[in-house]
Amino acid sequence: MAFGTGALVAAARGDRRVWALHRAALAHGLVPVVPVHALAEAARAVGSATDFERFTVGTEVEVLDRERARVIGSLAEQAGTDSLAGVAVVELAARRLLAVVSDRPHRAAEVSSALGHELVLHLV
Repeated sequence: MAFGTGALVAAARGDRRVWALHRAALAHGLVPVVPVHALAEAARAVGSATDFERFTVGTEVEVLDRERARVIGSLAEQAGTDSLAGVAVVELAARRLLAVVSDRPHRAAEVSSALGHELVLHLV
């Protein structure tokens, strides 16, 4: 499962659906993944919310390297978006065959389409 910025913000605000998905993943031995872009955007939005900190402890943060930066930039251009965090979440999900937890289904669908990938999306 790949968490987008909206999912992280929702978790920080106590959204039960996001927390339930997170707990279910961990209970099944799956570690949710967050691109560093989404983590940074969410941190900016919620500040130092305690629930945000608790939620991110159980996740893997995927860092950005040179190759990933090129791929994400190219996908953003193809999809016609400037949301690098949103693109990074979908690219990550496609590459690792993960479901996406997001609050922006249209953007996720555009990026997924540019990748030629059928996206599994949990909307928050």
